[in-house]
Amino acid sequence: MDFLDKIFGKKKKEEILDWNIDNQEEDQSVIFVEKFKSAGGMFFYNDDESEALQTLKNILIVEDISEVLCLNPKLISMLNVLDCNNTPICNGKQDIAFINCEYLVTLDGSVMVSSDQISHLKKSDLPNKIIVWASPDQIISSSSEGLEKIRVSKKQKLPSNITTIHGNQVQGFSGLSTTRKLYLLLVEESYIA
Repeated sequence: MDFLDKIFGKKKKEEILDWNIDNQEEDQSVIFVEKFKSAGGMFFYNDDESEALQTLKNILIVEDISEVLCLNPKLISMLNVLDCNNTPICNGKQDIAFINCEYLVTLDGSVMVSSDQISHLKKSDLPNKIIVWASPDQIISSSSEGLEKIRVSKKQKLPSNITTIHGNQVQGFSGLSTTRKLYLLLVEESYIA
């Protein structure tokens, strides 16, 4: 065994541990994307915000959107760059919602949101088409991990109305699938939280 170590070099435990951690994170990302897509979500990976802006523009064109529900000022500014009609007031006439999220849940491929993203609105109040802006560091293993992270990071002002959103292939308790069309813009270099 020493002979092989001399030829190939002996790996330190730290190197092996780092490799395992990196692989686990990569695996979690891949698993999330697979589950998100199998649940009916449409996934778009973007290297940066300018690429994501182009993807957003294409989605709005393909879906023939006339007005977007958007509550986040940073996301509203992106819609304004695209010269897209938008409003922060939900009146049931919007074709699509453009939101950010708390976390992306690997366990079931869902998107975790709270009152910080959707204000007082219930999931059922949102339009049937939703575009979510997120970054890879928001991918977590389970909803319980997300709830714990929210509790720790926002202990001064805990959000309410915490829920998850799925694509149109997930069946609820009634056995009926939702009719929600869910787009995810995963942006590698994003400064929007």
